[in-house]
Amino acid sequence: MAHDEVTTHYRACNLCEATCGIEIEVRDGTIVSIRGDREDPFSRGHICPKAVALQDIHDDPDRLRHPMRRTRDGDWERIGWETAFDLTA
Repeated sequence: MAHDEVTTHYRACNLCEATCGIEIEVRDGTIVSIRGDREDPFSRGHICPKAVALQDIHDDPDRLRHPMRRTRDGDWERIGWETAFDLTA
C-alpha cells in the first residue's frame, strides 16, 4: 500500500444499542475520518457523537492493547494471549 493511500473500513459502532453503520478512513495506520455509512440499512448514514469518539478511544494512551495480569505486589505485567486464555478458562 502506498503511503498516501487511504483505505476504507466498514464497521458497526459498538458504543450503544443502535449499532450504527460507520465508514472509517485510515492512512498509514492513522484514522483520518469516521462518518456514517450511507449504505447501512439501519442507520442510513446517520451517527451520534459517540461514533465519532471511537477515534479518541482507539488512540487513548491508556488503552489496553495486550493482555495484562496483576502481580503479587499489585503491579501489572504483560502476558501472552495463550496465557491469558488459559487463565480465563
